Amino acid sequence: MRKIGFFLLLIIVSSACVQFTPSQTNEKNYSVKENSIIPPKKYSIDDSDITLTYYGTIDGVELGYQIAPHNVAMKSLEAFYRYHDTGNESYLTRGLYLADWLMENAEYRDNGTFVVWTYDYPWPPYDLKEGWTGSLNQATIIKALSFAHLYSKDEKYKQMIDKSLNAFEVEVKDGGLRMIREDEGKYYVWYPEYAKETPPYVLNGFITVIVRLREYYLISTDKKAERLYLEGLASLEHYLPEYDAGNKKSYYDAMGNIANDHYHEMHVAQLDSLYQYTKNPIFREYKEKWERK
Repeated sequence: MRKIGFFLLLIIVSSACVQFTPSQTNEKNYSVKENSIIPPKKYSIDDSDITLTYYGTIDGVELGYQIAPHNVAMKSLEAFYRYHDTGNESYLTRGLYLADWLMENAEYRDNGTFVVWTYDYPWPPYDLKEGWTGSLNQATIIKALSFAHLYSKDEKYKQMIDKSLNAFEVEVKDGGLRMIREDEGKYYVWYPEYAKETPPYVLNGFITVIVRLREYYLISTDKKAERLYLEGLASLEHYLPEYDAGNKKSYYDAMGNIANDHYHEMHVAQLDSLYQYTKNPIFREYKEKWERK
């Protein structure tokens, strides 16, 4: 187990370049000037009892503070990293506390054969109603539960991971996280970051999911995780050219939205990592095509 633990931490560090998230801070999210309270920065993280994310107003809809399961998982992982670095038991306690919150808030579907985690608020940019879910959310939670299992040795986390992986085998129309895309008579699998029957097919989220499935396979030798990873990788190879916007620009999604600088640079870093893993020349080709030197 000690060897497995070391291997897990090694691959997490080596793949850090593909785990981009919006800027996060533990600082207080307000300041006072001339008796007026300045609102928190949009997407800032409040590391309270259960992690809160401040959204403010999104496309005219006031969301304010919300619990985003993805960000709860990220904070759980952050605590585990700090425990690894310092040996401070309080970080372990915090990581497990947030992992247990995720366990308790899983939504069981299809008579308990698989689970997902839903958002209790809408997401206007993609017309998602309250109760939506997605693959990036799922893969990040799997990663957090992997650490919880590593440090606690409690099999309940492994059992939840198994049910979480099952969601990637169930189509979105049936409540899962799998889309089947057809092109010229061939079929490809996509795990949408924003799960709906006509998803936007966001690129960076899909790549991150693929990477996290690979990570879990490497530390668990789980054959299902390996198959899901390879299915996603084949789909990415096929559809990657469609995200080339020319002039060293990339598309954020399949709806024609150009990736901003942050997400474009993320695409480049992700493709560089994928090339290192796979040696597939298409990843190097688009990494070099999009790289801004």
